[in-house]
Amino acid sequence: MSQTQFQAVTLLSKMLKIPPLEALSLFNSSSQQGLHHTQQSITVILHHFLSFDMPSYAQSLIQQVLCGRITSPLYTLSSLLSHLTQDTMNSNCPLVYEAIVNAHVNSQLQPEHALFYFDQMVDKGFVPQSNTLNNVLIFLVRSNRFEKAWCVFDRYKGRIVTDEYTFGILMKGCCDTGDLKRGFQVFDEMCHMGYSPNVVVYTTLIDGCCKNGEVEKAKELFCKMEELGLVANQYTYTVLINGFFRKGFKREGFKLYEKMKLDGVLPDLYTYNCVMSEYCKDGKMSKAFELFEEMHERGVTCNVVTYNTLIGGLCREKRLGEAEKLVGRIKRDGLSPTIVTYTTLINGYCHGGMLYRALSLFNQLKTFGLTPSLTTYNVLIAGFSRTENPSRVLDFVHEMEERGISPSQVTFTILIDAFARSFDMEKAVQVLSCMNKANLVPDVCTYGVLINGWCYQGNMKEASKLFRSMGETNVKPNDVIYNTMICGYCKEGSSYKALKLLQEMCGKRMIPNEASYNMTIKVLCDDEKWEEAQILCTNMIKSGLRLSKILFDITSKAKAINV
Repeated sequence: MSQTQFQAVTLLSKMLKIPPLEALSLFNSSSQQGLHHTQQSITVILHHFLSFDMPSYAQSLIQQVLCGRITSPLYTLSSLLSHLTQDTMNSNCPLVYEAIVNAHVNSQLQPEHALFYFDQMVDKGFVPQSNTLNNVLIFLVRSNRFEKAWCVFDRYKGRIVTDEYTFGILMKGCCDTGDLKRGFQVFDEMCHMGYSPNVVVYTTLIDGCCKNGEVEKAKELFCKMEELGLVANQYTYTVLINGFFRKGFKREGFKLYEKMKLDGVLPDLYTYNCVMSEYCKDGKMSKAFELFEEMHERGVTCNVVTYNTLIGGLCREKRLGEAEKLVGRIKRDGLSPTIVTYTTLINGYCHGGMLYRALSLFNQLKTFGLTPSLTTYNVLIAGFSRTENPSRVLDFVHEMEERGISPSQVTFTILIDAFARSFDMEKAVQVLSCMNKANLVPDVCTYGVLINGWCYQGNMKEASKLFRSMGETNVKPNDVIYNTMICGYCKEGSSYKALKLLQEMCGKRMIPNEASYNMTIKVLCDDEKWEEAQILCTNMIKSGLRLSKILFDITSKAKAINV
């Protein structure tokens, strides 16, 4: 027997005679003194913990082995784990497996390793506790392996004890992946098995519905909760309020916010940020600041998102000086302005035409150690494009590429728009070609700025060619593009083409704007197509739009003559 093995055997005999925590202290001190542990010494202390119902210590020990804090030349990791799980006759064996599985989960190592020992445990006839199954499922879901988690659940349901948390984990996975239908299937199965869904389960489904735009369904679930006597918490209210706002149902959102307070559920940081954001979007800055002050009075700590929301609202109202002062307050509150903070301010100054200040802030953020984002560059490129300064715009493009930031679809669209506004359609088309070479697909905005450029130049042949090509790329023209094309045809006096597009637009349940109606009616009148013009006048009035006075007089006279 070698000296090391003799020391290990001596250590084993000592550890078996003393309480677990004293044994752990002896184990750790021997490690610090340079003793190499054997598979047997680790097995002994592990079982010692389990025999005294101390599974958390057993799990912690295995985690140290997995993370390399306990090592030895006398075994490998795989040989040690194999040794620990080979004695299936030992009553502690199921607990050893659970300690190994949970240690893998807590160590955030490969999910497949945790699943390997979980499967092996079940195959040997041991039944894991529901919390062990839940830990594995959570680990798989958080590792973006939801389908694998679903397969594990499907394979073991009925063989392993589940609980309401098991179903909650799967529901959240379904909702996070946008599979709402399957989420409700899990909900139904949960109820069928006799479990009573709690507030967390309902909130998970409400959140999933809101994220998928099914706000009415979310509202139904909320009402169902109340019928069952379940009390909605801060998170339940906040996700539904946010869902209403995102869908454009502002009245319902604010109404629910008031109900929340009446029901005695106090808004938290996320509720305040959500409602404050909506006030800022509506330009109701006094209301937003009232909430801001209320937060301070109630002791709810603001985060940088709170400040960014207010800064964004002030910038939209052109109150740039006040917005910049808030940056100082961020620092006084012990927070650090983020790249979003600076980008929001830069965007405000760009829209306000104060490009020198935008550029100053851009340089300032870099001196503070912040890295400009793609959005920061897009904001600056758009801002300088409006001043028709192509050389400065290209400087930003080159700088972002030097930083390893590739131009996005939005970047290319801004550049195309800049050249189109400068009447340089040749350069605009070249940028489109570069965009395609970068494997970026033009969207409806890209087509819109190009079509607008051709129409503005009066080149309806190229505009029409581009408009028709949209169908080949599965990009559907929106109302802005239709109105642009109609305007272009009217300017060149093509009443037939303008009318045809306007009718096509109405057939797709889009409403032409006043300019499209008035211009089309005018060119129809110019071509003495009185009947078609009169029909458009009637349709226009039915849509709630106003016919210009001149056209009203012309069509009225024409109608009188025809009668």
